[in-house]
Amino acid sequence: MASAFHHRLARRLTFGGLAIAALLGGAVLWLDVERVDERIVDMGATEAHELSQALPPSLDSLDAPARQALDRQLKEFVAERAHTRGGHFVIAELYDGSRKSVADAVVQDANEVEKAVDLSKHHFPENGETWYAKHLVGSQFYLQIVAPVHGPNGDQIGWFEGVYRIPHETVVQIMRTGMRATILVVAAVLATTALLYPLLASLHAGLIARSRDLLRANLGTLEALGSAIAKRDSDTNAHNYRVTLYAVRLAEAVGLAATDIRALIKGAFLHDVGKIAIPDAVLLKPGKLDKDEFTVMRTHVAHGLDIVRQFDWLTDAQGVVGGHHEKVDGSGYPAGLAGDDIPLNARIFAIADVFDALTSRRPYKEPFPLSRALAILTESAGSHFDPSLVSTFAAIAPSLHDHLAALDAPALQAELRRLTEGYFAEAEV
Repeated sequence: MASAFHHRLARRLTFGGLAIAALLGGAVLWLDVERVDERIVDMGATEAHELSQALPPSLDSLDAPARQALDRQLKEFVAERAHTRGGHFVIAELYDGSRKSVADAVVQDANEVEKAVDLSKHHFPENGETWYAKHLVGSQFYLQIVAPVHGPNGDQIGWFEGVYRIPHETVVQIMRTGMRATILVVAAVLATTALLYPLLASLHAGLIARSRDLLRANLGTLEALGSAIAKRDSDTNAHNYRVTLYAVRLAEAVGLAATDIRALIKGAFLHDVGKIAIPDAVLLKPGKLDKDEFTVMRTHVAHGLDIVRQFDWLTDAQGVVGGHHEKVDGSGYPAGLAGDDIPLNARIFAIADVFDALTSRRPYKEPFPLSRALAILTESAGSHFDPSLVSTFAAIAPSLHDHLAALDAPALQAELRRLTEGYFAEAEV
């Protein structure tokens, strides 16, 4: 169980750490790209501002000569920038206050870029802001920006749109910076994960140890309570141990789930807990009970159910506590349940309880031989007991009886504790 937990913990921490690292690394990379974009946009806005220094006071209502001069000026501006090292504008266009184009320029080798970038799909920003969008043409990145253009008096007179060629070295810088940041984030997250693993494993080990202590205390309480009832009823601890072992082995033989077997174990320990409420005159009467006394004795089932219902941990024991005196033909008590209406755990326990009573020595009788005990169970199949369960039990009873009959009370107790702790330990992890 501990090994399975450690595998799950390592797997979940690894996957979780990688997922967080990927998210944080991606976020860092995105922030780096955004910072580079902002720097390039600032460069474009700066160049637009430089261009505006040589523009007329207004771009509206220009005559033909003025438009030609403005167009020539813009082409010279772009051509001059194209010969500088690094990034530069390959396409530029000026718009007047009515958002009408008044001049444009394209460098000689930008035809492919002009076809790829649809200049009509842009946004004219308000309040002096700058709009931009990234484009990948072939293996080259470009940044399309629209920035306001101001006149000599500081008033906005139009917009400058440009397609900026991002330098290759800038792209490389983005990739290197992003990769370094991502690697650092991944390393930090994985290092944190590696530090968390022993801490969580240690906490889990401590929790399991405390849980096992609590489990042993709970099981010990059940065992002690069952033993106290058995001794008060002039029975022996060994009967409680054997009947629980018989019941669990039968449950295993019919393929009962571990959850149901845990409930069976609790019910087996506490099946007669309600006898605490039965007066000694009735419980310890050496002879046969009369009708009224038997009526009182039968109330131990209801008393037992009242006890186990008070504790959430014991509610699943109700099947055995409330149904171990029912019979499959409906003649049992307290509810007169029949067939499959009787809880399966109660039907299993009834066979184990009667079989051990038949094969055990009592002050008033010698133990029955195995063959006679099985014959009695078989004769009662269909009336008292579930026939299919009797058939399964008859197949495992000889070897199981030989084994348990050879053990004294301490050995039976030790075997039962190993068995029960094994089942309850499954629910800890």
